[in-house]
Amino acid sequence: MATQRDTALDILTTGVDSFRDHLQESGELHDPCFGEPTQYGTAYHAYGNAVLALLGPPEERPDRLDRAVRGITVALAHTGNPELANFASGFDRITGSVTDRVNHRDFTWPPILKTLRILPRIGADADTVRALRDQVSAVDLEKSFKFRPPCNWAAVWLRGEWIRYREGLSGHTREDIDRLIAVFFEELIDLDLGFYAEPGLPNSYDLFTRLHLAGILADGYDGAQRPALVRLLETGLLRSLDMQLSDGSMASAHRSTGQSWTVGQQAAFFTLAAGWFAGDGGNQDLAHAARTAAVRAVRFLGQRQRPDGPFSPVDNLLPPALRVGYEFYTADAHYSSLALAFLADALMDGYGGAEWPEEPAPAFDARDTVRIEGAPIFRAVAHRGAVSVHLDGDPAESYDAFGIADLVFGPGRSLGFGVARATVGDGRAAIGLALRPGPGRQPLEVLSARRHTPCVPTVAEPHGVLVLDSTIPATGSLPARRHRMSVHLLTDGRNGIEVEESAPGADAHPTLLIPYPLDTGAPDHTAVERLPDGVRLRLADETVEIRVNGGIAGLAVVPAGWEGRRGLYGLARLDLPGPADTVRYRITATA
Repeated sequence: MATQRDTALDILTTGVDSFRDHLQESGELHDPCFGEPTQYGTAYHAYGNAVLALLGPPEERPDRLDRAVRGITVALAHTGNPELANFASGFDRITGSVTDRVNHRDFTWPPILKTLRILPRIGADADTVRALRDQVSAVDLEKSFKFRPPCNWAAVWLRGEWIRYREGLSGHTREDIDRLIAVFFEELIDLDLGFYAEPGLPNSYDLFTRLHLAGILADGYDGAQRPALVRLLETGLLRSLDMQLSDGSMASAHRSTGQSWTVGQQAAFFTLAAGWFAGDGGNQDLAHAARTAAVRAVRFLGQRQRPDGPFSPVDNLLPPALRVGYEFYTADAHYSSLALAFLADALMDGYGGAEWPEEPAPAFDARDTVRIEGAPIFRAVAHRGAVSVHLDGDPAESYDAFGIADLVFGPGRSLGFGVARATVGDGRAAIGLALRPGPGRQPLEVLSARRHTPCVPTVAEPHGVLVLDSTIPATGSLPARRHRMSVHLLTDGRNGIEVEESAPGADAHPTLLIPYPLDTGAPDHTAVERLPDGVRLRLADETVEIRVNGGIAGLAVVPAGWEGRRGLYGLARLDLPGPADTVRYRITATA
């Protein structure tokens, strides 16, 4: 029976090798969609091959070593020479044009240095290693790298620079590195919250930055900022455990959440934290929680391999050319390679080792926790059994929506819910209430898409109901509104939530909108079946039912025109009897 380590190694091997045909003779990795190097893919692909040379079958080592050496050689040549043209970093989805060529050398420093460390262990020629070390020593950070602390980019190159310092190749002193780390804590890190507050407050880059700083700590850092890094690892782990949804994904917030690298970095961070708290951290409970979360992340990451194509950089398996769920700066060669490199980090840090259980405990997916985050974050995440729900009280415009930002039902399930964006225009919607001026198929005022006054979620005792209660300012022809939503995670053995949502005092007819993943790139698509009081969604062997108190007056299913992190979305429009300003509904999942 395959161990967890075997499974992770298989995911890494298959993912790295899915780009085999796009590796050039020079060692440069080209993107399978755009046919040229993109951002930092070559360096991370080289690192993935180096780790596989070390941990994989011995008979594959010569080929892996060759790819690692060729890749790191060309990546280092580009990183060390800022006069060379920047690689493609922005892409027009409609025309396929390259729209940006930004200096992303900051991101290449850790994989270059990590690969350099591994090369002697996998039999690299001593003269080759010596020449690469000389080139690493000669890189001028001030010229090659774009950003300085407290930018998240700087945390990346600083992780590599700490390795260069440890290898005796850096011109920086320990005091220099102390000062660079200190800037993060002086400006953007809340130690008590365990949060790195990049503009927009994305969960993705919060963890991204904390992971690189934690890597410095775990790699022997004992300078002036060690107490702060130790504290951040603990409070950040607690936050990350709460931000991980039951299917292994990360709670949505602002940009990049639906990228595969956010799952890979969870695997890397939780593995690193598990090792730390099993050792120096001295907290076996946290170590166990971190191991469990790492397994959850690796399981979800393993679902990102397209059957007949490159490893997917996003949370769906649709073809790269469709670019569904992609940020404009995402391409497969670099963001898939980044995700896989994080998995390689997890394996290097002991993922699936002897102290890890071969099989998850019976309560593996059972949690009963609520996390409320006030200003400036305004979010809540709750877990009960296999259900996770995330509420956003201050959505980022153009990315997020107010209310239910995520709803998932455990590992291995594709029928999860979140924010959907219109393929054309800037429309977006989440599960929730819309208003129409009269009966019938009238135009909709989608409350989740309107700008709200930021509100801190609360918990209504004694039943543990999450509540968002906000106001919506008047805009254009739309009036001001009060918008209230309460969400109860069911405790009666059913796998789901019960919601009461209202626009108090509104003289309107209510509609419940359900954006749902229609096409995730898997063979089966979601079917919608009308019920007297709602709809039933079926995807392969998964079923989710949405039932409305009082029944529905009409149903329209729009099977195109929307998309989200999980793929192409449809929209189920449930027109309810009115007039009324409140709707009560229940969403439950069955096998």
